[in-house]
Amino acid sequence: MFWIIIALIWFITLAGLLLFNFQASANRKKESYTNVLFNAKSGNVAIQHCFYLADAQQTAKRIIGADSDLVKNPQSRKAFADYVQTNFHIADNNQQLLQLEYLNCEIKGDYLWLYQQTTLAKSVIGNDPKSVGFYIKIANQLTLCPSQLSNINVEHNKQVKLMHISADNKWQHLALDTDVA
Repeated sequence: MFWIIIALIWFITLAGLLLFNFQASANRKKESYTNVLFNAKSGNVAIQHCFYLADAQQTAKRIIGADSDLVKNPQSRKAFADYVQTNFHIADNNQQLLQLEYLNCEIKGDYLWLYQQTTLAKSVIGNDPKSVGFYIKIANQLTLCPSQLSNINVEHNKQVKLMHISADNKWQHLALDTDVA
């Protein structure tokens, strides 16, 4: 009878640990999304970063501190936004960094959104159709979670191109289609 009780306790403990581990790993989606939208009318490029809130919170606890709370604390959100801004870059075809302006950071449901913009540089659009494009680099959560995948959607001239960036990537070049009006 004693061994049955020990085996039962061991089984319940193991089942509980497995369940806890599954739930903890299920919360981390390990991907983020960024939209880069070219607006020829305004001359701006709008950048929208979208992170799963659970992923962003785990990252914030590692970079800001264990007491950070992205939901309740605007200072934590701003610190996370600063981290994203230091790890996301766009460069023109000459590999000159474009200055990105921080606009806002907000939580919508289970997502944390961060907004930036920059002026559409002549060196991105240019006159030579063969050289139209830009470079992009995103290392946000990739530095803390190497299995993270960043999906980047680029909308230009009514076309959408998709880039996938992982921790192994450095700068990625994206050529823009100039044939579509």
